[in-house]
Amino acid sequence: MQPRPSAPALEFASFRRENMLLILLNLGVMVGLVVLRFIFRSVLGAQSVAGALALGARFLMQLGELGLMAHPALRLGAVGTRAYAWFTVLTHLLFASLLAWIGPGQESHYVVLLVIPVIASAFWFSLPGLVLTVAGAGLLTILQVWVPLGILPRGRIVEYFEATTVALIFVLVAIVARILAQRLWTREAALKDSLAELDRTRDHLVREERLAAIGRLSSAIAHEIRNPVAMIASSAQAATRADAPEEARSRCLGIVAQESRRLEQLTEDFLAYARNRPVARRTVSLSVVLGAAVGLAQAQAQERGIALDLAMEQDGPVSLDPFQMQQALLNLLGNALDAAGPGGKVRVGGRRMGEATRLWVEDDGPPVPEAILEHLGEPFHSTKPAGTGLGLAIAHAIAEAHGGDLRLTENRRGIVRFEIAIPQLQGASGP
Repeated sequence: MQPRPSAPALEFASFRRENMLLILLNLGVMVGLVVLRFIFRSVLGAQSVAGALALGARFLMQLGELGLMAHPALRLGAVGTRAYAWFTVLTHLLFASLLAWIGPGQESHYVVLLVIPVIASAFWFSLPGLVLTVAGAGLLTILQVWVPLGILPRGRIVEYFEATTVALIFVLVAIVARILAQRLWTREAALKDSLAELDRTRDHLVREERLAAIGRLSSAIAHEIRNPVAMIASSAQAATRADAPEEARSRCLGIVAQESRRLEQLTEDFLAYARNRPVARRTVSLSVVLGAAVGLAQAQAQERGIALDLAMEQDGPVSLDPFQMQQALLNLLGNALDAAGPGGKVRVGGRRMGEATRLWVEDDGPPVPEAILEHLGEPFHSTKPAGTGLGLAIAHAIAEAHGGDLRLTENRRGIVRFEIAIPQLQGASGP
């Protein structure tokens, strides 16, 4: 990309940062000049009262402007930012000239402050604006010699030569600053182009991944539905044969009923996963949410001979949708009971940690195989022969709907833990 011939649109965010740096630079230069003036006071003479007052006023003014620029509520549009930039440059020029004119021939070292607006205009203005600033700085430098001395007085031409030399320095500073600004603008433009291309690539990949996910999901649904439908079709055909024994017909009808229930359960699970129900948060006790889920799963655990315990680490009010969170916990509990097996142990717990709530379910079954980890939470990926994987996918969707996440935090022999972490919102309604 070719360097830009002129300054790009002045944005307030970049102007704020650059102006704060220039203010700090100006303050540092003024402090340095005061220190040098004190060190060389025997040569330069004492600081005039008017000069000290002007310098102090400018110092306080710059501190006030620095505080204004640092205020987060300050916002300016394009026109306001451009007007503020011109005001800043003109103020720099006038105060630097005022400090030099107050004490003719003695305060001329303050002309170095004119470098600040030259640098600023190189970054903020187009080429005509930069030329005007440099011309103004040079003219003011020459005028601060002309006003007290007159037009070319004999023996004092050297004063005009020195002033012209300083004006040429302003030109040199403007050229160097402009080159640096051009490089900065070029790199910023290249970075914006790269970020735009990255966004386009990301959106393209997201669309492709979404289409691929839809394809995988459709294939998995077709696979899950095909087997029950095939069993129902073959059983119904066998049951309707005229020569079929009554016992075989009864067995076939039983298979039809069983596979129909399986299809119904599969449909309900998929609808629960696909349905985007809004989260109805309210403030409830953490022990109530966990206790309700444990109570609903207790009978199933006892029937399988599994010890199901509630291990509360820290109770307290939490903001969540109790119905959805109980559904997520029940899905995790179902997986944990299957993994633990007869004689196993399953524990449920939760705690508040700062601005987040964590709920977990763990079992003492075998760890999740490495080959399954990358597909964990995806629909129809399950380690169970008759499983659909929708239970974990539903729990993950509920956690995300709460602005949180579901993670496998422990995965080793003797302890497999799934943990739901959700942020707490302020101002939740009461129960």
